[in-house]
Amino acid sequence: MTSAVLAVLLSGLGTSTAHADTGTALYVDNLAANCSDTGPGSQAEPFCQIEPAAQAAIAGDIVHIAGNNTVYAPVTISSKGTADAPVRFFAAASTGTEVKVAGGLTTGITFSGAQYVDMAGIYASASGTTALAFADSQHITYRLATVGTGLHTAATIPAITVDGSSSGIALTRDLVFQSGGPVFASGAGAQDVTLSDDRFAGTVHGGVTAVGTTGIHLAGDTISTVCGNAISLTDGSSGSVENTVVMPATTTTCSDTGTPAEITVDAASAAQVTEDYNAVNPLSTGTDYDWGGTAYATSQALRNGTGQGAHDLDQTDLTIPVTEWLTEHSPLIDSGDANAPGELSTDYYGKPRVNDPLVADTGTGDSSYDRGAMEFQDPFKVGGIAMSPNYTAYVGVPTTFTAKVSNPWSDSLDGASYAFDFGDGTTTTSSTGSATHTYTQDSGSGYLQAAVDVDRADGTRIGTGGFINFAVTQPPGPDAGLSCGQDPSEPRTAGCAFTATGYYQMTSDRITFGDGSAAVTVTGSSGYTAHTYATAGTYTVTQHITDSDGRTATATTTATVGPSYVVTSPKRILDTRHGTGAPQRPVGPGGVVRLKVLGVGGIPTSGVTAVTMNVTDVDATASSYVTVYPDGTSRPTASNLNFTAGRVNPNLVTVRVGSDGYVDLYNAHGDVDLIADVQGYFTSVPRTGAHLSGLSPLTTPERILDTRYGIGAPKGKVAPGSTTTVTLPREASSAVAAALNVTATGGTSGGVVTVYCGSRPSTSNLNYRTGQTVSNLVVTPVCSGKIEIYNSGGHVNLIADLQSLYTTGGGPFVPTSPTRFLDTRNGTGAPAEPLGADGTLTVKVAGVDGVPADAGAVLVNLTGVGPTTVTHLTAYGDGSLPNVYNDNLAAGETRPVLAVLPVGADGCIRINNAQGAVNVIADLEGYYG
Repeated sequence: MTSAVLAVLLSGLGTSTAHADTGTALYVDNLAANCSDTGPGSQAEPFCQIEPAAQAAIAGDIVHIAGNNTVYAPVTISSKGTADAPVRFFAAASTGTEVKVAGGLTTGITFSGAQYVDMAGIYASASGTTALAFADSQHITYRLATVGTGLHTAATIPAITVDGSSSGIALTRDLVFQSGGPVFASGAGAQDVTLSDDRFAGTVHGGVTAVGTTGIHLAGDTISTVCGNAISLTDGSSGSVENTVVMPATTTTCSDTGTPAEITVDAASAAQVTEDYNAVNPLSTGTDYDWGGTAYATSQALRNGTGQGAHDLDQTDLTIPVTEWLTEHSPLIDSGDANAPGELSTDYYGKPRVNDPLVADTGTGDSSYDRGAMEFQDPFKVGGIAMSPNYTAYVGVPTTFTAKVSNPWSDSLDGASYAFDFGDGTTTTSSTGSATHTYTQDSGSGYLQAAVDVDRADGTRIGTGGFINFAVTQPPGPDAGLSCGQDPSEPRTAGCAFTATGYYQMTSDRITFGDGSAAVTVTGSSGYTAHTYATAGTYTVTQHITDSDGRTATATTTATVGPSYVVTSPKRILDTRHGTGAPQRPVGPGGVVRLKVLGVGGIPTSGVTAVTMNVTDVDATASSYVTVYPDGTSRPTASNLNFTAGRVNPNLVTVRVGSDGYVDLYNAHGDVDLIADVQGYFTSVPRTGAHLSGLSPLTTPERILDTRYGIGAPKGKVAPGSTTTVTLPREASSAVAAALNVTATGGTSGGVVTVYCGSRPSTSNLNYRTGQTVSNLVVTPVCSGKIEIYNSGGHVNLIADLQSLYTTGGGPFVPTSPTRFLDTRNGTGAPAEPLGADGTLTVKVAGVDGVPADAGAVLVNLTGVGPTTVTHLTAYGDGSLPNVYNDNLAAGETRPVLAVLPVGADGCIRINNAQGAVNVIADLEGYYG
């Protein structure tokens, strides 16, 4: 019996005995600092051991024994009370621990010559002998207690003995377990012995044995033994066995021969013993009964042969549980004899007798008695508590708790009350099963537990209560969420997804777009709104929300909007050699070509903000540079094309278009012919039939073609007039266009390279001389994930490095005024010194020169100036140095190349020089969102 159960049972001890208030209270506590076995046994100065208290106790006295996790010495009780004033020994209530008397090889508790003694809640133990003995004692009650001897006690030594001189012995609601021998033995001459509502459990070898005992009564006991012999009444014993359940303690296999019956009554006792309303469930090899020397395998056989056991159950009737615990619909429920001699009105646990409405009544009286030591109780229970809001309570917000009742017996709940404990020190009682409570503070990092119990109108508790664990927090929210982006199909339009969540209803949700326009009011916990900006750029979008409790929240994000890119089939719109787009003559020093672009070469007449052109110098008479800029604006100091006399050099240029639809090309020195092939344009308005796209920069540039090593095509130089088909990586399968750095190297003669898909245009992207290594950025349409590269001249190796893709989900382009942010010649953006061999410059671009902090990529005109040896420049975002080139340079050469560069996580780009020393210039042309 657990200490918790025992404490409940002991809490009412003494109230049912007559004249309980006439005796003296004595105290025993072996851990009390001032205990003494010489007295006086007061609460202030208790006895140390039980025996001195027993010797001092007289009729009517009560001995209170403290439980304190220690053991008391073996004790012999010889106290003598009277019928009206017994001597009582009780474990002190509410100590929380059991009172244990340990005898070891000595009997733990011996009643010798004692009379009218009531002992409750005391654990008697021994390890090699009897734990509890009654000798020449009368009218002794030993109840609510535990007895154990250990498995190693000899098989012939009982845990409890009653000698032939004892009478009026009652063992009620006791637990006997782990007995190496029989549980109980009474000797010849013993009289009036009652065993009721006891549990003989665990591994016990033999149950109750009575030899020549007059008036032994077993009622409502549960006996589990190893290999039979649960009850044995012999040598002229008399009495009764009723409402008792007998079952095997284990699944141990017992011998078919020599296994005692579960219930044995010999011929000398058979006429004086009544056996009925029991349940017998032996092992498969066991025997149910041995009556008068005849074995009976079943209760039916016993009835037929002796007339006994008329209402017994056994393994042939129904499946009797092999455990002590009852479950609904068990045949043991409501089938006992209410009038069985010695039967108690409560069960082993002190629970009342109850009638199960789901089981047929087959017992006597009101059929509320179950067989065995445990009464099946009303399964009514509160299976938990539902709460609203679910599993979380909010400070200042009423929380409703509702008992989740399981009521299989359909108990009437008229007049029932529900006692709620809210876990914060407050309670309430409800008649409806629900209660509402408002918490005033949160539970921090811990949890609270709310509980509920249900009582009938008469105050008795129904079944078991329920509980729920939960946290108390501040009401959630308000929380605002905002994200914006541009779909290339809607240039300069930001689509913004928003959320507005919280416990309270939102009373205001307004979004401002950062361009001075009026705020927009939106509704709902989530949604989408769009805003079209007048000009490209990066804007701060802000959401302000207010809930009905007056709380506010703000969310901000940036929206980058700009024109979308339309890739076109290359068209030559300028060639001063032939008078295309300008007069047929070279451009002189300081000369400016005013070139019309809108409405020319497939470019629309309006809605175009910038164009991408491949600009080439031809037949220059002096070293010079070309600057391309919007017509009608001041010429920037940055250059787009640098060249020396007599050479042909292309460079890709993206330039804003003047308000009049023109762009200007300025030549600094000498005379030079200029060529411009348009590759595509940026538009600020949706266009039917146009493949509007945005940039999706690659985190790391990827080499997709190198004929020197057989990458992307067979190894070896491509032939004159040949076309090489290049398959782009898988992520480019749905791309509209691709930005590649294309290089020609080691040509056996001069020629041009054209990159395209579909029909080959008459324009070129790259011009090379014999033995020259030269590169240029190309933006080309993509056809089903593939591009074509045409070589017009001699045998030459081709290299292509994929830098970025234009896709229908890419980011917008925001052109800027060309701005020089790096020049190692004069210390702009880096020390004023050439970049050495394998040297890397790290240059901040995000948050600088109008580039927002979250820009995805920048468009840069990268120029190498006067290298000391042949080298190449590689520009990239972050990570390790990629195996790609942007700008290939001969010794002493100045050469620009346009590059689309992803911005690193630190907001920087990196520029690496392969060999020698070289000055580096970088001009910002725009950025991508």
